[in-house]
Amino acid sequence: MRLARVLLPSSPVPRIALERDGCLYDVAELERRRDEPLLDENSFTAEDFFARVFSVGGAGLDVLDDGLCAGERPTEARLWPDELLWLPPCLPERALLVQFVDAPEREEPRYHLGNPRGLLGHQESVPFPPNEPRPDVEISIAALLGDELRAATVEEAERAIFGFTILLGWVAREQERTSGPSRARDFAATIGPVLVTKDEAGSLDEARVRLRVGGVIEELARLAAPALSFAESLAFVSRHVTLLPGDIVGAPPIEGGSEAARRLGLAFGATLEVAVDRLGKIAARPVLGPEPPPYRRVKG
Repeated sequence: MRLARVLLPSSPVPRIALERDGCLYDVAELERRRDEPLLDENSFTAEDFFARVFSVGGAGLDVLDDGLCAGERPTEARLWPDELLWLPPCLPERALLVQFVDAPEREEPRYHLGNPRGLLGHQESVPFPPNEPRPDVEISIAALLGDELRAATVEEAERAIFGFTILLGWVAREQERTSGPSRARDFAATIGPVLVTKDEAGSLDEARVRLRVGGVIEELARLAAPALSFAESLAFVSRHVTLLPGDIVGAPPIEGGSEAARRLGLAFGATLEVAVDRLGKIAARPVLGPEPPPYRRVKG
C-alpha cells in the first residue's frame, strides 16, 4: 500500500488517502461505497490516521487497496493534488524521530534524536534561521514503525517496520559551526509524501535517487547495502530508547546527496525535488525565516 495524510479545503480534519498509479483516493469515500463496513463503528473513524495505520497495522486498508488494484476506482473518491495540502504521513506530535549518522569506522551505529514537531509535508516551504547564507540538506530513507521495540532482537525489529518514506533533513551549516549539530537540524525536516508499506517497497538496496533544482537533474550512484541493516540498527537503538508505533527512524544520509544539491544550485527560494525508486517524489522550498524577537528582556 501507499498511504498519504492530506488536508482538504472543505474539512479541518486530515484524511487518509490511498495512492495508486499516481492517483489519490479518499479512504472515507471508498469505505462509504462498500456494502459492508470495514470498521466497527465504536473503534475509530476512517480519518484517524494514527490508530488506523500504526495502532492496528492498516486495518481494512489492504482491502480497499486491493479494490483499487482490481480497477475499482470511483471518480467520487478521487482527490486532486492541486486542491489539497500534503501532511507528514505520520503524527509528529506522537512520534519520536531517530536519525542515524554514517559511522563506517565504528562497529556500533551512531544516532541522534531529532525534533518531530519540526516535520513538514511535501511541497511546504522550509523556514531557515535568518542568519544562514545558504541552505543545505541531507537525504535519507526513513522507516516508520508499527510495533513497540524494547531491547528487541533483529527479527523483532524487522517485523516492527511498517513502511518507508523519504526524509529530507535540512541543515543550517552556520548554526552547526557556532552551536553544534543538534540546533543546526532541529528547526525542520521534510517527510513523505507517501508511506509505502514494507511489502510494496521491497528491497531498497540499489534504489535510484534523483535530485532536481529548476530544470537540472542529477542522479546519485545507486544505494549500496549498508554495513548494518535497518533491523540491526533498530535493535541496537531499542537497547537504549524504547521505540513505539508511529516512530520515525532515518537511515544514514545518502552519500553524495548534500553535494549534489549544492552542485545543482540549491538556494533560498529554489525548489528541491528528490525522487527515490518505489518511494515516489518529494519537493520542498527552503526560505529564510523571519528575525525572531529577543529571547530575554533588555535591561534599561
